[in-house]
Amino acid sequence: MPRILAIDWDRYEIRGVLISSGATGTSVTGAWSASLATAEPDGLSGKQIGNRLADVMGDPISGKVTTLVGVGRDNVQIKLLNLPPAPVEELPEMVRFQAEREFTALGSDAALDFIPLVGGAETAHQVLALALSPAGMAEATEVCESIGVTPDRIPVRGCAAAAMVHRAGLTEGREIVLVVNLLADEADLAALVGDAVVLLRTVRLPDSDQLEARQRALVGEIRRTMAAVRQQMADHQVSQVVVCGADPLSETLGAAADEIEVAITPFNPIEHAPPGFDATAVTPDTLGRFSAVLGMALSEADRRPPIIDFANVRKKVAPRRFSRVHLQLAAVAVLLTVWLGLHVWKSFAKPAQELADTEKRIQDVQQETRMYKDVTEQAEAVDRWLATDVNWLDELTDFAQRVRPQPLSAKEFPIADDAVINQLTLSTPPGTNAVGGRMEIQAVAKSPAAVAKLEERLRGGKRTVSTGNSKTDKNVPGYDWSFGLDVRVPPSSELPAEAPKK
Repeated sequence: MPRILAIDWDRYEIRGVLISSGATGTSVTGAWSASLATAEPDGLSGKQIGNRLADVMGDPISGKVTTLVGVGRDNVQIKLLNLPPAPVEELPEMVRFQAEREFTALGSDAALDFIPLVGGAETAHQVLALALSPAGMAEATEVCESIGVTPDRIPVRGCAAAAMVHRAGLTEGREIVLVVNLLADEADLAALVGDAVVLLRTVRLPDSDQLEARQRALVGEIRRTMAAVRQQMADHQVSQVVVCGADPLSETLGAAADEIEVAITPFNPIEHAPPGFDATAVTPDTLGRFSAVLGMALSEADRRPPIIDFANVRKKVAPRRFSRVHLQLAAVAVLLTVWLGLHVWKSFAKPAQELADTEKRIQDVQQETRMYKDVTEQAEAVDRWLATDVNWLDELTDFAQRVRPQPLSAKEFPIADDAVINQLTLSTPPGTNAVGGRMEIQAVAKSPAAVAKLEERLRGGKRTVSTGNSKTDKNVPGYDWSFGLDVRVPPSSELPAEAPKK
């Protein structure tokens, strides 16, 4: 009967579960939890973390076991990458090439995996790339060595908890579900569409004894995550929030559903675990933090690979080797061709020669056609790529001059027309026919009249400006009018050289 060991940890504790899976079903044969409290300012090493778990496990695990180690966000970098159209089998190399430019200090030893979101051979790709640093890989290995096992799979903790919720049937269809995995002093937030993770975050929370502050902080992080999902998914919104854990916060959080305007569903992993889970010596509130380890173990029992696996990252599929069977078939084909050729040559020597000449010309024409087709497709891909080429450094300089042409110290500074920019978001419009770039602005001004003048200064050079979300706002003293601007910027090649409007 196959045995599966799943481990994960945070700054507060390390958790482990051992299950047995066979034809008669799945059962839990052991569940453990150990505190990781320490006076060391740098925390515990991987070996020390593993030793804490080994102490509570008692006897070492013997025999064959499949080991999964869930890593947190401390050593993981995440980037949303946009790539040009390409066959799916070429994605691993394209992601690696782009990640070396996008990630900070991504070395050759870092494990890089990704989640395909959209795209194909004819449409632009969008992937969620995740990189585990060499330090994170070494820590996972040291934890396993301390308990006498080796890691077979290294998933991401937040993705594993999301897999547990999906396995329970709470993320069916194309609706976006936000899974919140509550831990002692942090929480993993994963946005799911079906079984695909489209966004992943980990946030710090106040201590569990500060229930009101903990709830207020978590609600704020949920709202920020929902806004990020809406921006990334082209205004598609989260339809449900699932909160994992037996933490009192998972029960009281339902009262905040009206505040975030989305239904909140509590998810207790104890109720969805195999037999024997709640019979362990671990307390129920601690078992409520086992969503990720259960998600890893049960997905492995179901033979469903992790969403992200740093031990077995996606790679380009190697072409099949030319085997002995292929050689025999090729030899038979050659013999048949030779026999047929000799027969035709003996019967129709001249027509056969003419036919051979015609076939050669057809092959030459087909080869030339394929060559020009590749060039045309590459040119179209380059054109689509260049259509969103915006020199953001020049655009930001121009934007700053247009927002405030004169410095505050100028004697004739138009105080009534002044505006303060609170937030500026630069992005590339989604879609295969996207052109230029997009600037989303949140700002405050002294009056609505100042907004109209700011719009006039920002227009020009084929830029378009639209206003939205204008309202009275007293948060910034002296600037009582809050508003938003949406500036569409054409590609750099279409922008004329012009002086900013005064």
